[in-house]
Amino acid sequence: MRFQLVDGVPKVNQLVDFIARTVEEGRLEPGSRLPSLREFCEQLSVSKYTVVDALERLRARGLVTSAPGRGYFISRDSLPGGPVAPAIPATADLHTRLKRAFATNSTLLRPGCGFFPEAWLDTGLFRKALRHTLRTPRLRFMEYGHPLGYLPLRQTLQLKLAEAGLRVPADNITLTGSTMNAIDLLLRVQLSPGDTVLLDDLCYFNFTANLRQHRANVVFVPRGHQGVTPAALEALLIAHRPRVFITSGLMHNPTGHSYSLDEMVALITLLSRYGCHLIEDDLYHDLMENPPPPMAALAGLANASYISGFSKLLSANMRVGYIAANPALTQAITQLKSLTGSVTCEFTEQALCQFFRDGSYYRHQRRLVSRLAESSARVGGWLQAAGCRFPVRYTGGLFLWAELPAHCDAEALAERALTEGIALAPGTLFGGGRQTMRFNIAHSDDQRVSERVSALLG
Repeated sequence: MRFQLVDGVPKVNQLVDFIARTVEEGRLEPGSRLPSLREFCEQLSVSKYTVVDALERLRARGLVTSAPGRGYFISRDSLPGGPVAPAIPATADLHTRLKRAFATNSTLLRPGCGFFPEAWLDTGLFRKALRHTLRTPRLRFMEYGHPLGYLPLRQTLQLKLAEAGLRVPADNITLTGSTMNAIDLLLRVQLSPGDTVLLDDLCYFNFTANLRQHRANVVFVPRGHQGVTPAALEALLIAHRPRVFITSGLMHNPTGHSYSLDEMVALITLLSRYGCHLIEDDLYHDLMENPPPPMAALAGLANASYISGFSKLLSANMRVGYIAANPALTQAITQLKSLTGSVTCEFTEQALCQFFRDGSYYRHQRRLVSRLAESSARVGGWLQAAGCRFPVRYTGGLFLWAELPAHCDAEALAERALTEGIALAPGTLFGGGRQTMRFNIAHSDDQRVSERVSALLG
């Protein structure tokens, strides 16, 4: 091994990189023994402390193992080319492979995913907020956060919700790890096994998977392209007496449909009459220009809970969601968070709070809404030219819900697209038909996507 030190770079970092590179290039075989500490020091002209520090860092990365009295060895799990992600079996169904493709950072084009491409997001805002948070005297590294979450952020959200028409005390807002974590917490304090839950048909695929874990009796509400009709909802309320209804009033995922104010009032009135608690998933609210009030604002929190978060507007990795609920539910949720060790990360919450305090959040929001409006026209244009039609009128948000040309099968199309490096979202992923597909506007406003998908649709 030839190791040449470079001035100005910590020796331990150079040694770690050197050994890792030789492993990844296959020049050190898995299971082979490394030189002794004395031999390392003599051959590389470094101290024993530097060698031990480097080897311990490599062991933490899984590249090196040690045996007492025998020395250090290249891990038998080490492979040339670096760590390999767990493979999905070739027999995995299409939906499993698509979900993995949406979640994995890869070279795939992902017009079927549920978040913005990084090019649409201002990463400079994150770095600025993180630097500010690290400097603040309020940063507490050595203590647990409050079970409700960081108070200044809850107070900020209190003002934000009031502007949307939902007036709620900061002490009735609970911060969570994500919007799905928020829904899970609410269901855990409200449901017993066998309770009935109403769920939109179509809906986000994780909802049904989560409810299976709760052993709930799921009854699907036929939400067509124009939403749920009051007559259909009332029939299900009478027949099943559900405890909870999970739905979205605005920019429903996957169709993008939004209810009018009158339609929201009609649905809320029925839920109240039959004692069914509304859980409103309002994750996309801020992607709609001049949105109406949320359903929970019209219903009141006595019989409704409101959920939203920031994974869509800011980053899929900014895992902060929140629940606005009545005092009894809030108390039950915070107790559950404490009992299960689910207290959220105050550092992340402080960084998010900084986005609001310096005005970055709303400037970023306005840019995204404006850019989505422009991109939706282009994406809608090339999809229409390829023979698609749109049963739901676009009023804002991240998605276009398309009906494919008559000769197309959405699952067959998604299978072919995967072989060409494109991850699509067929309607069947959300409980829809085989001739429907959800398109992420931001990811679909790409010449590579339009050319390849148009060719597949032809």
